[in-house]
Amino acid sequence: MKKVIKSIFQYVGAILLAIVIAALLRFFIVDFYSIPSDSMYPTIEPGDFIVVNKLYMGARFYKNFDFLDGSHPETVRVSGFASLKRNDVIVFNFPTHTNGRWDMDLGTFYVKRCIALPGDTLSIIKGINHVNGKTGFGNMEEQQRLHHYHGEYAPGIYNAYPFDYWHRWNIQDFGPLYLPAAGTTILIDTLNFSLYRHLIAYETQIPVHVQQRQLYIRDSLVREYTFQKNWYFVAGDQVFNSRDSRYIGPIPEDFIVGKASFVLTSKDPHTKDYVWRRFFKKIK
Repeated sequence: MKKVIKSIFQYVGAILLAIVIAALLRFFIVDFYSIPSDSMYPTIEPGDFIVVNKLYMGARFYKNFDFLDGSHPETVRVSGFASLKRNDVIVFNFPTHTNGRWDMDLGTFYVKRCIALPGDTLSIIKGINHVNGKTGFGNMEEQQRLHHYHGEYAPGIYNAYPFDYWHRWNIQDFGPLYLPAAGTTILIDTLNFSLYRHLIAYETQIPVHVQQRQLYIRDSLVREYTFQKNWYFVAGDQVFNSRDSRYIGPIPEDFIVGKASFVLTSKDPHTKDYVWRRFFKKIK
């Protein structure tokens, strides 16, 4: 009987240890996501099961669990071993709009390519991404297809952020848009208030409103603002089929889970057969 009990405790201990190790791996080192759409094709295909490296930027944790009651989910990030580079593929939480508030959707994750970094200025000129005046960011083949495209657009595809009368940006003619870096102070005027309105609302967690094309936080006119966070511009490799920063605007570092490293496994979404050529394929 003693041997049986000892064996049981050994098995239970081994199982508990395995659970703890798996949890630590998920919290600090890697995460896994199944990809349902083709917005990153051909880099990532529907049915791919990808590995996300959290160590790259540092694992992200919630400061508390007040968000379970609908509050803003404050996060803290431990130190990573590298910074994001342009053209890195990342996984991030998609923003949500609830009761007029722009915040992190804890249940929705997207994978896109990082096109512009904090401190960069991005423009899309005749369908081609330009960052600080240079090209080569994103899927160039698809950008060339957009560059030469003169047909009709499906509803909701052509017009782009910030969707206002004064900018009238679209996916062929966009920007210039400066991506705020933490500590950067930007003058807020009657033209650019719409570019940074939801960024400021997210950082301050205070309702903002517009009067006569001027931005107010409560009753205070915002003439300039010093950003507290780093903001990124992300885009899908499929320029005609990707819900990204061209539509939602910049995303804050808080939202980013990590860098997509490689495809672990893959299944055809229709036949459910394994797609062996995708196994262990590096994402770049």
